[in-house]
Amino acid sequence: MSQSSTLYVGMDVHKATIAVAYVAKDHDAEVLSRGTFGTRQCDLDHLRRTLPAQAQPLVFVSAAGPCGYWR
Repeated sequence: MSQSSTLYVGMDVHKATIAVAYVAKDHDAEVLSRGTFGTRQCDLDHLRRTLPAQAQPLVFVSAAGPCGYWR
């Protein structure tokens, strides 16, 4: 049976940019910054292609002020 390699991707969304960091589900995993991306669809496509290929599933988390939510 294969082990889950869930990757949590945090996005701090602003009008013109999205700051992105990710962390694996593993205990004591290091949070890694992917930097800042634009907000166009092609920028988000580029982000998705640059995430670790072996990570499945991906869980995207976005901040929504004091009422953050899961996507």
